[in-house]
Amino acid sequence: MKLGAQLYSLRTFTQNPEDLRSTILKCKEMGYQNVQFSGVANMGAEVWAQISAETGMPIVCTHTAFDRIVNDTDKLIEEHKIFGCPVIGIGSMPVEYRDTLEALEKFFAVMEEPVKKIEAAGLHFAYHNHDFEFKPFTDAPGCPMDVMIERCPNWFLILDTGWVNFAGQSAAKYIEKIGGKRLQCIHFKEFKSADRSTICPCGEGFSNFPEIIAACKKVGVQNVLVEQDNAVAKEDPFNEMERSAKYLLPMFA
Repeated sequence: MKLGAQLYSLRTFTQNPEDLRSTILKCKEMGYQNVQFSGVANMGAEVWAQISAETGMPIVCTHTAFDRIVNDTDKLIEEHKIFGCPVIGIGSMPVEYRDTLEALEKFFAVMEEPVKKIEAAGLHFAYHNHDFEFKPFTDAPGCPMDVMIERCPNWFLILDTGWVNFAGQSAAKYIEKIGGKRLQCIHFKEFKSADRSTICPCGEGFSNFPEIIAACKKVGVQNVLVEQDNAVAKEDPFNEMERSAKYLLPMFA
């Protein structure tokens, strides 16, 4: 199991090749072993591939816009193959698909053809959750996350453990429920309180990371990516990410 950095946490420092290269190298010095590209400026797949190779930091997954996944699938696949990334992830489903089972089924239908193309190309589609996926439907029993797990067994999930806990659920139990085959990449996020604005470095909030890490090891999670959405708003964003790495890495041994 490897620890990676979700670059959305440092997105304002990834808007040109020089800054991106520097940011990735800083993450490497902290102990991170790979990266996720999200919020990174589109410099072209070849540039991303070159920077990944030069820094020795693989791009293990992305967050890609819904519109591109649905309407530009072939080009997206081509790009991911150029920079060697096996997982095309989506950060969230559009708002119109969230509240009812009927709406969620429409999301499944829209995603069916792009996901088939992604899989046929030897890549994987992965869905990243927030907390709304655990809210009950307004028109049926259950919640979006449980239906997604059951109805889309070929989808990978970028399970965000922070949002799972924020929703009042057990991240460790969901890791075991989903299993390592579908959890090639997951996110570690931390909150200080039930206020969604209180994202903080891992180990400084209410998540039970020893339990979560034990579950990850049990099922065989490959990549854990620290996602600290609000790090860029802090006085020293890199220090925020470094504190997470220092806390987590001893438990990965």
